[in-house]
Amino acid sequence: MAGDILVAMNKRCVGLVFVVTVLAVLAGAVAACENFDQWSSTKPSEERTEVQAPPTAIKTDDRAILAVYENLLSQAKNSEAKVYLADFYATCDKWSAKSELFKDGTSVWHVILDMTDIEAWYERPYWQQASWFVLDDGKVIPSNRFQANALRIEADLQELSVPSQP
Repeated sequence: MAGDILVAMNKRCVGLVFVVTVLAVLAGAVAACENFDQWSSTKPSEERTEVQAPPTAIKTDDRAILAVYENLLSQAKNSEAKVYLADFYATCDKWSAKSELFKDGTSVWHVILDMTDIEAWYERPYWQQASWFVLDDGKVIPSNRFQANALRIEADLQELSVPSQP
């Protein structure tokens, strides 16, 4: 008889432990979902603030050249300007970049396009040599070197990007 009472108490304790364990697991799952905004009572737009990515730091010559490409592409606003830019990229493929250090300790990337080793040049003359300065934060500035040909290229893109009059 005493053994039957102990067996019944053990069954009750095991059942109680099982119920408490299941409730603890469910409470943990609910808490985890609230952390992931699954069941959160606040709206995500109210709670979150938009974080802007830091500007891309230009640390390699390839990244400096790519910054110039991206700058020129951003200036091509319509299909005519993009065709011009595609022709320019297809024709001019000798790009280089070097970091120039100033006396005050700052530096700038000097991106150079130099196609002067091609003897028979049939394209626009100012496509043959041009250069841009790229700051460490990614800002691109057309250079006045090589007869300011970079400005001429950017002027062509701007002129082609103007909507045509009907």
